[in-house]
Amino acid sequence: MVRAFGREICIPGIPPQLGINITASKWFESQCRRAFNECDVDRDGSLDTKEFYIGLLKLYDLINRRLPYHVRIPSIEEVNELIERYDTNTNGRLEFSEFLSCCRGLIGSRHDWRDSLFLKIGLAVFMKALGFPYLAGLLKRGCQELGIKQVK
Repeated sequence: MVRAFGREICIPGIPPQLGINITASKWFESQCRRAFNECDVDRDGSLDTKEFYIGLLKLYDLINRRLPYHVRIPSIEEVNELIERYDTNTNGRLEFSEFLSCCRGLIGSRHDWRDSLFLKIGLAVFMKALGFPYLAGLLKRGCQELGIKQVK
């Protein structure tokens, strides 16, 4: 949604402002629908483990191409855990409503932010940009104080 002339206008392809409620937006739902349709190879209206894993691989590939840090791709065991957690009708497959809930869970919300993808990415970028250089500086200072001039 874009605000223009005192009104909110939805322009296709442009995400709403990145805020807490992005997962409740029509834009987010349409992006999830698009991803679901791309992953539903057999067109049966649900995703099995392989189709869901392919979708996650696509998502993480897209993220890793655009970030200065590599986000770890979930293992097949973690994918199975996600399916178990979000498969409300216990048929071993994710229908769109379950897939949408899973995507919302991966992105996170105000109430469930500890497991969110944004937090994982943010921490990874923070550690690479600030954490590791700071630790290297501490290590260098410690070596100088111990009289170590060069490490082979």
